[in-house]
Amino acid sequence: MPLKIFDIIRLSENDNVAGFKGLRKCNLPYILIWIIYYAWVIAFATWWTASPLTENVFGSNIRSLMHSVNLFSSAILILIIKKEWFVKMARIGAVLIIAGMSVFLVVPSAPVQLVSAVIISISLGCVNTSILMPFVFTLNNTEKLYAVVGSNLLISLISLFQNSNYGNNLQGRDDLLLSFLILIIALSATVFFKRDSIVSNRVSINANTPKIPSRIYLTLFFNCAFAILGKGVGTGILNITSEGFGNPVVVWYYIGGLAGCLIYFALYAFTSKAFVLLGNISFAFISMGLLCNAFTAQASGMAMLFALLLGVGNTVGMINMYYILGVIGRKYNSMRYLKMSIIFIGICGGVSGVVVGNLIHSVNTAEIALIASLVSVSVMMIFMILSPLLAQEKYYSDWARDSEMSEIDNDQLYLFRKYQLSRREIEVCKLLLQGYTLRQISAMLSIAYSTVNTYCTCAYRKLNINSRTELMILFKDYIVE
Repeated sequence: MPLKIFDIIRLSENDNVAGFKGLRKCNLPYILIWIIYYAWVIAFATWWTASPLTENVFGSNIRSLMHSVNLFSSAILILIIKKEWFVKMARIGAVLIIAGMSVFLVVPSAPVQLVSAVIISISLGCVNTSILMPFVFTLNNTEKLYAVVGSNLLISLISLFQNSNYGNNLQGRDDLLLSFLILIIALSATVFFKRDSIVSNRVSINANTPKIPSRIYLTLFFNCAFAILGKGVGTGILNITSEGFGNPVVVWYYIGGLAGCLIYFALYAFTSKAFVLLGNISFAFISMGLLCNAFTAQASGMAMLFALLLGVGNTVGMINMYYILGVIGRKYNSMRYLKMSIIFIGICGGVSGVVVGNLIHSVNTAEIALIASLVSVSVMMIFMILSPLLAQEKYYSDWARDSEMSEIDNDQLYLFRKYQLSRREIEVCKLLLQGYTLRQISAMLSIAYSTVNTYCTCAYRKLNINSRTELMILFKDYIVE
């Protein structure tokens, strides 16, 4: 029986994407660099977190430039990079970033610092693209989930520390030195990168990789719209509101960010079809927040509620954007989807969002903020109306089912899971369906023949069948590429 959208269930420990057992020691460098490096980029070098009320490393104007250059650099490099280059490119980019930061630290000249900022931004694009390769093609879903939730959790904590106490916790070079320390820690993970972690992984995926359906590209449209409306329009209005009501608005925004991280993780840990709920939460919270902002003149408390709701919605949306990118990219082993995602997120969404957000902030009138709020709410309500389409079985079986499991399903494993087969029993059944004998399976899996026979017997009992012929009839819809 298909699960209903709002059925709250506890997934089995083997399949639950939020379970610790899915984490592997060999992939810790890729997880840690994603968490720490991505947190550094967002917290210290992008326009999205450049509060006009708090002194920061590069200043709001330079961060706006760095944000756009970084996104353009990532979009261009993703078009030419090959998976196998990720180790070399990550290390080259790391060296250039550290050199650029060193020059920015020791040379006070404004022109030199501007050039350094541009070099840093281009190098950030190089590292962004490089760490994206193992994130998509090496990490399993559990590792992806911990990476994206962990990075956004760290972003919120760093930003809270920067903006609490009215931005007086860090002054001048203190903020810059903290930034440099976090960056060094993050980039040091590139020393442990291994080229064959993607090459060997790619070989195992290609054997049964399904063809990517055209409807999958609808996710790019959602990501682009979120980047413009949530991170662009939302951040522009947040900056206007914070200048009118003070630093507590920014603090409540990052408290919302922490809540968003917890909500995201909890939904994948305890619910089915979490991706539908999370999409609705992202759009609904941003919509409600922008509506609250329209009434701040009548009630000042609405400004804090706006910031809290926007923080939850933006954080859930950011986590979801990169997590689903990783799930789909790995499932279909698709560099094309990856390239299109970065272009849509970076150029169509990110840069456009910065331009729109800066325009709103530069005008800084209540009328513009109100109009932008109402337009954003209208568009986001359309997405909420369309979201039930995502829950349909045809779309759900494309990739969403995989987002709930630790390992990517390239072979329609969900056909087996409703029978409560163990992972080994599924492996044996798959190989039996491909025509292998029990002795061949024993050699392929490097386990004893008697053990394979036991797995086979247990699987047949759970499936209520007695032979390979019955197995093939039962799973006639199983597709072997």
